[in-house]
Amino acid sequence: MLKKTEPLNQAAPGHRGECYACRRPKKHCLCGSVKSFNTRMRFVILMHDKEAHKQRTGTARIARMCLENAELIIGTDFTRNERVNALLKDPAYSPFVLYPGPQAVNFKAPGLAAVAEGKTLLVFVIDGTWRGAQRVLKKSHNVRALPRLSFYGSYVSQFKIKKQPMEHCVSTIEAIYYLCKEAEEAGYEKLNGQSRILLEIFKELVDTQLGYQKGKRRRREENDARA
Repeated sequence: MLKKTEPLNQAAPGHRGECYACRRPKKHCLCGSVKSFNTRMRFVILMHDKEAHKQRTGTARIARMCLENAELIIGTDFTRNERVNALLKDPAYSPFVLYPGPQAVNFKAPGLAAVAEGKTLLVFVIDGTWRGAQRVLKKSHNVRALPRLSFYGSYVSQFKIKKQPMEHCVSTIEAIYYLCKEAEEAGYEKLNGQSRILLEIFKELVDTQLGYQKGKRRRREENDARA
């Protein structure tokens, strides 16, 4: 199976008024706010097909633009994906999937550093709705077989324009930020606050969308008043 990737600077078909990089309307483009930074961890964002083609407020592309040591791959079943399997076979990496569960480890786990000693932590992040992420994990046997990585802290999503299905669910960009934060607290990463850009640009995205919704609601009320 050919790999299905989305390189950062490769133009893709889209609406004339859409930014080819962040896939948002050009008047709400966030590319100018991006400040990329490098991480010791390598991130592989597995974006669900539906998220890639229908979702314009998704955060995976913005996260990818901020992360120098990352890539984004689109699909629903990555079992035979050539790129994913090549990364899994690479002896330079110690792979995990960022996903909650009773067996999930975190950066407070004493064995995590030992597992990754001499290797780079390879973190697969599934991007999609909660139900979509579950489907990706169920179909992708190679990713499902990986040990799970999660957080030791409890976080509440600030994605105010979307209702999260469960209290512990956070957006892709928030999940990556919290993992970077905990990795730095554990001494695995030395980011010197650079990862804050993930939350800053996420807040800008949410505020822009809230402003758009507020304006749309105001115009509807004005039209109703004239009727």
